[in-house]
Amino acid sequence: MAFNVSLAAQMSTPWKLRLWMVRHLPMGWLTGMYVHRLTPEGCEVVLQDRWWIRNPFGSVFWAVMGMAGELSTGMLLHAWTRDAGVRFILVGVEARFFKKAKGKSFYFCEAGMTIPQVIESVLQNEESGEILLPVTARDAKGEHLADFMFNWQLRKPTI
Repeated sequence: MAFNVSLAAQMSTPWKLRLWMVRHLPMGWLTGMYVHRLTPEGCEVVLQDRWWIRNPFGSVFWAVMGMAGELSTGMLLHAWTRDAGVRFILVGVEARFFKKAKGKSFYFCEAGMTIPQVIESVLQNEESGEILLPVTARDAKGEHLADFMFNWQLRKPTI
């Protein structure tokens, strides 16, 4: 099992990511989020400032922030599992918010190197396994906006 470098390059290319989002994640496309960096170690998603993603109080809707955080973990899992033949689904989310998100924000998941062990365990021993992937959200000044914890379930494909 290996990290899919080709997929990472495609998802880090703005126009290819936009095409993928229009087909697979249209709400993500509408928010203006994009994958800035996707490596075996981690993923960074950028959420651009758009008036239509703001709540009546002038900050970004918490759900849009969660979508950007989920994309940072989901893309990482997608790149690791694509060639391994393992499926994944989100089964839980926890979030803590510290500051209003205004303007451009950044969502970092740096737990990529924990994924191969879970994939290996699922492929060798068990039908399924779970992995917790943390995400930190920061604004353009580097100030801490929120923390997320995404709980993903990985499964062997059914025949």
